[in-house]
Amino acid sequence: MNSTDVGTTLRDMWETRPSRPRRDRKVAGVAAALARRYDIDPVLLRVGFVVAAFYGIGIALYLAGWVLLPAADKDDPLDGAATDTAARSSGRTAPPLVIAGLILALLLTSGLFWGNDGSVVLPVLAVLVLLFLLHRSRGQRGLEAAQEAPTVRTSAEDGVVDGPEAPVKDPLGPDPLDRGTPPAWDPLGAAPFAWDLPEPSATAPEPAPVRRRSRVTPVTLALALVGGGIAGAVVLLTSGLAGLPVVFATALAILGVGLVFGAFTRGGRGLIPFALLLAVLTWASLAVKVPLANFGSGVGDLRAAPTTPAAVAPSYERGAGTVDLDLSRLDLSVPPGEPATPVRTAVSVGAGDIRVTVPRNADVSLTGHVDFGEISFDGTSHSSPDASLTVTDDLGADGVRSGRPLVLDLTGGAASVEVHRV
Repeated sequence: MNSTDVGTTLRDMWETRPSRPRRDRKVAGVAAALARRYDIDPVLLRVGFVVAAFYGIGIALYLAGWVLLPAADKDDPLDGAATDTAARSSGRTAPPLVIAGLILALLLTSGLFWGNDGSVVLPVLAVLVLLFLLHRSRGQRGLEAAQEAPTVRTSAEDGVVDGPEAPVKDPLGPDPLDRGTPPAWDPLGAAPFAWDLPEPSATAPEPAPVRRRSRVTPVTLALALVGGGIAGAVVLLTSGLAGLPVVFATALAILGVGLVFGAFTRGGRGLIPFALLLAVLTWASLAVKVPLANFGSGVGDLRAAPTTPAAVAPSYERGAGTVDLDLSRLDLSVPPGEPATPVRTAVSVGAGDIRVTVPRNADVSLTGHVDFGEISFDGTSHSSPDASLTVTDDLGADGVRSGRPLVLDLTGGAASVEVHRV
């Protein structure tokens, strides 16, 4: 495939782009139009738009299709399945200024939805490449199906209607010897005396073949169950419950392959509810990865008030509950001639609260993160999903570097993290 083939394919994609039907639409008919154009299941495309919406590009892609694909005419017998360029070009599409305005608006607001790191570029390119490959492999499928559809052409100006020609009347009147049209069993009219006999019984038509039920759904579910079971055994032996998202993601990937295969074989619709459920479970397990990792760390309240650096534990953990670490009476003084070695500790809670108290004049550095909840330090707080807070060399109320510095690493799942001075 060279540059000429690519250009020809892109031009054909634009010239034969489908119209959005007025029937079988859920919102604007974008998914239904693409499904008819490439002869695939529209449910698969609708699920794809919904899933892509969680990543920030689904809504933008749907709006682009709404603008670029014209609406089908009210009297279109194919309701949007255009068969040639001439018929396709008669549809109504958005003016160029509207298209340019949409593209400009998406570029200007991309930072609001996707951030400024350009993470939307790769998903959009992936969608465009998939659409290009779909057109290369199934570009004629939708056109062939549209050409097989029956059409009726009428002309309102001269009253001409395509169809069987009307019989021509004899100006001399009916023939008295005309006995009528011979029946099918006497095409030569040799036995008019027997024309009143009933027609011989026609041969009974052969029964329509029974369509075999697609096995895509049961086979894919079985493979997903086996794959998820193998992944579950592996993660339990290695990372424990913290690897639970891998189990759900493995089963979801197998269902995704089954949906793609079913889109080309007109099967697999029964996989959609299971795929949506696994998508929710995968997202939820990723959101609570900290509680899963700390599941074996105990449940309940944990309180500690060490007064010497040697008494400070390397970490304090709870799966669910409260960790109250009081360092207000911790001796951070440095003996003469010894280095000011930092005092380090980590606090982690899956679901619950973290409260850390530090001396008023202590030199504090901390790194904090919560999946859901709030994290605050001495009046500065952040609350949102994936909230983070980093403090480097906060010298306290006296503003003077003195004594051993405190280095804190705070992590929470669904938690409230608070660090304050006394």
